[in-house]
Amino acid sequence: MTYAIILAGGTGTRFWPLSRELEPKQFLNVCSTKSMLEETIDRITPLIKKENIYIATSRIYEQKIKKCLKKLNIPSGNILLEPQSKNTFAPIAVLSKNISNLDADSCLVVLPSDHFIKHQNRFLKLLSKGIEIARCGYIVSLGIPPSRPETGYGYIKIKSHVTRHTSHAYEIDRFIEKPNLTRAKKFIQDKRYYWNSGIFIFRPDVILEEIKKFMPRIYNTVMQIKNKKDFNRLWHKFPSISIDYAIMEKTNKMALLPADCGWIDLGSWEAIGEIAKKDKNGNIFRGKFIDIGSKNTLVWSDKRLITTLGLNNIIIVDTEDALLVCRRDRSQDVKKTVGLLKQKNYKDEI
Repeated sequence: MTYAIILAGGTGTRFWPLSRELEPKQFLNVCSTKSMLEETIDRITPLIKKENIYIATSRIYEQKIKKCLKKLNIPSGNILLEPQSKNTFAPIAVLSKNISNLDADSCLVVLPSDHFIKHQNRFLKLLSKGIEIARCGYIVSLGIPPSRPETGYGYIKIKSHVTRHTSHAYEIDRFIEKPNLTRAKKFIQDKRYYWNSGIFIFRPDVILEEIKKFMPRIYNTVMQIKNKKDFNRLWHKFPSISIDYAIMEKTNKMALLPADCGWIDLGSWEAIGEIAKKDKNGNIFRGKFIDIGSKNTLVWSDKRLITTLGLNNIIIVDTEDALLVCRRDRSQDVKKTVGLLKQKNYKDEI
């Protein structure tokens, strides 16, 4: 059978001040009247049964996640509550082992909880194709054809030839960290480069074998976890590292499936501009506002009236206790602001 692991433990620092440590973006209604997490679950249920959907999140979100999943009929036993945030490798490793124990012939789809997909039917067909390829022993990554020289995403470079088992997927040459603008402009001119969506498909036995190969000590730790007590006792031994760094960049079993499905990573305020309705001047206004002569400006207000005059390429986000004003091309740097808030001990605003 097919199972899903949804990663919902991030704090969404680039979405500050709307997203906070205790109210992260995966629980916010950004794209619709539903939270991003609910949207992610609804998106895959035509393909994956709800009882086969697992959620990895932080222990501090226990009540919030249980409340959310109760109305969606996701079993409470399918929630992995991380004692401390360890990035993506640790929860994927633990849940892969747990699901493998339940179903030795299973296939897993790993998805972040903060994506927007415009073409859902096309996305589901891509997942089905990815599952077919993964059953042949590949670790499949959905690669997004880049539409602009984006510096906020990682990239994947493919080899020129397809995999042995299908003409739909390509062997991967290498993963590339978020590039500067000069490199990103070169990538967009080369059809071998794709955005790394962070969506992976694989058999649990395949990923566990790769963990054993590249991280043998951590593999032994994973195998020692037999129950919740073991999990809590051994969690501190896991490194804080992404699945990309730990496994995907090292294995020779990767395959990239091009995925032109209207994918958007809602990782920053700039990304809202790709999904929200704009006026004739390219502005996006949410909440009470008055504007005269602004262009390509985003204003997001909870309660207060916001007035703007002649702005250009500016983001304004106003919440009850914090205000963000920045250039649109600096939206990826909002994460740095949160780091400064922590240094200055502004606990209530984080």
